[in-house]
Amino acid sequence: MAEDKENESMLADEDIIVLQDEDGKEIEFVQIATLDYKDEWYAFLQPTELGDMEEDEMLLFKLESDENGDDYFVPVEDKEITDALYNEYLKEYAAQNGEEEFCDGACSMCNKSDCGDRQ
Repeated sequence: MAEDKENESMLADEDIIVLQDEDGKEIEFVQIATLDYKDEWYAFLQPTELGDMEEDEMLLFKLESDENGDDYFVPVEDKEITDALYNEYLKEYAAQNGEEEFCDGACSMCNKSDCGDRQ
């Protein structure tokens, strides 16, 4: 049992990304997922210290490269893109967990008219 907790801790450390805010303060994020969408890479990240965020909230960043080939993250703020990426994330999550489809109960994501009946 102790070995399982140690392995979980080691895996969690591998998924930590440290970014700097505009003031140069380092913020640690847990990498929840990465997604290739329309030939662009995106990362779903959650701060290790949630602050005002809920446990199920994530931030979305686009992976860019500078002229030297160094990668950096750009926050995604466009609602249309974030909605599309979230839909893709839900589809990938469902596929990886052996589910045919995913419904969050909000009906805005799955667009099924009978969604509310399945809650």
